[in-house]
Amino acid sequence: MQRFTEDSGAYEHWLALHQDQYVINAERSLNPANLVLHRASCGTINGTPARGATWVGSYVKLVGARGELEAEHPTARPCRLCL
Repeated sequence: MQRFTEDSGAYEHWLALHQDQYVINAERSLNPANLVLHRASCGTINGTPARGATWVGSYVKLVGARGELEAEHPTARPCRLCL
């Protein structure tokens, strides 16, 4: 599992190489009530950011295999669009 907190370019590079993996989108506080699990290919966490110029900053991206992400953050709810 990796964590992207500042470098949106590194996150975008990871996405390009790992479309078969998963991403938890989280507030910087990692509030367990607001964790959302996505497929790396989901348009809500991939492509051009809808709000602003960066994917990270006010949000953190936790990336990796689905099992390891769910084991570490069991409160993450599945995205309604991609899962």
